[in-house]
Order: sequence, then C-alpha cells, then structure tokens
Amino acid sequence: MKRVISVIACVAAAVLALWCAPVAADRRAASIVVPILMYHHVGNWGPSRADWAPWVVLPEDFRAQMDWLVQHGYRTISFRELIECSSRGVAPVGKPVIISFDDGWAAQCAVARDELMPRGLRATFFVYTAAVGPVPNGSGYVSWPELRELEAAGHEVQSHTVSHARLTEVLPEQLQREMQESRRKIEAEMHHQVQALAYPFGLHDGTVMQAARVAGYQCAVRADADLSIGEPLLYRMPRVRMGYGDGLQRFAECMEASERSR
Repeated sequence: MKRVISVIACVAAAVLALWCAPVAADRRAASIVVPILMYHHVGNWGPSRADWAPWVVLPEDFRAQMDWLVQHGYRTISFRELIECSSRGVAPVGKPVIISFDDGWAAQCAVARDELMPRGLRATFFVYTAAVGPVPNGSGYVSWPELRELEAAGHEVQSHTVSHARLTEVLPEQLQREMQESRRKIEAEMHHQVQALAYPFGLHDGTVMQAARVAGYQCAVRADADLSIGEPLLYRMPRVRMGYGDGLQRFAECMEASERSR
C-alpha cells in the first residue's frame, strides 16, 4: 500500500512539474518587457468609421511613427529573438521593438518594401492560413511565394489560426484544429518552426491559452495593451494598437510608457 501511495505521489509531482514549468516561464517573461506594435491596414480610407477606424493607420501617420522609432534608436526584433532571450532570462540588447501586422493582407507587402525596409525595420506577419493563396491572385490576401519573399528580406511569418475564428466561442475540436493545422501549414510552406500566435480579435481565456501551449506555441499576443487584464504573460502578451487618426503624440506616449516599464 505504501508503495502504491509513493508511486501516486511521484506521478502527481511529475504532472505538477509539467504544468507549472510553462507558468514559471510565463512569469519569468513578465520581467522582459518589449513594446509590440499592432497594425492591420495602412491607407487613407476617407472619413473614419467606428467599424474600421481602429484597424487602419493613415500613411502619413505610419511614416511618422516609423521615423520616430529610427530617430529614437529602436531596433526591430523578431519573436524568435524574444523567445530566445526569454528562455535565457536576459533582455534583448539595445532598445527593442516588435512591429506586427495581422491577417495577411497583400498590401502589407508593399508597406514592408516601401516603408519598413528603407528604414532598416523588419516586421512579423501573422497570417491565417485559409486566406493565403498558392500564388498571387488578386484576392487581397497574400500568397505563400510573397510570404517567402518577406522572410528572405528579414521579416518573419507566424500564425493567426486557420480561419480567424473567435477562439473563445468555438468547440474544443475546432479550437485544437485552428491552433495545430495553421502551425503545420505555415511550417510546411515556410520551412521553419512557428513559435508565436496572434489571437483573432484578441479573444482569449484560460482554455484558449492552454490550447496554444499544447499546440506547441511558445508565446501568444493579444490585440490590446489593457493593464487591467493582468501581468504580460507569454500567452497573453499585450500589443499597442495604432488606429485611424492616432497621431505621433499618442504613439510617442505609448512607446515612452513601454520604455518606463522595462
């Protein structure tokens, strides 16, 4: 009987260790604060409307924001570099920032080519795989060859699920599929490990965070920087969202707030 109890105790301890290890890593990462910027569209869409204004940035505002980063000595890093630093418990050198684009719109390729690269900046592109085409096809979404060109230029591609579903509302089977199939598809097309996930609409809860961990992601990002949600764990990392009419003053204030928190 004592032997049985001892075996049960060992198994329980092992399970607890496996469960707590990612949480401990989450908490270590909380001390490594890197500002993560979130963008979707860059363009002049006319008079702003509540339904799309949070997801579009005026070209002149975007250029001013990128110039500000360069003038203030920021360097763009990838999630790969951030994860590597987190695993070693060290902060990235210098003044790091991550620039991220969601959804995989084809127009983002032009933004990378015309605005980021001339300034020596790189970005992470979160794509949902159901929208990505085998070749450029005029659908408005990016293709796998275009994504490979982005990575060849120094950018990185990560996951935004399969269908951009509201992950907090789907059945467990779909939740698992959204996480795993998108990761497998991107890895097959891009020939590298997919480590980061952007939650569609920023929607997440404990179940979604655990599903991301089980699917093999090493971090996941939200769509906001609301401090009331809690500390910035690896699976709920905040992002600063720039919207229509968000001028340079607000951008600078957000970046300076992030710098103070480092």
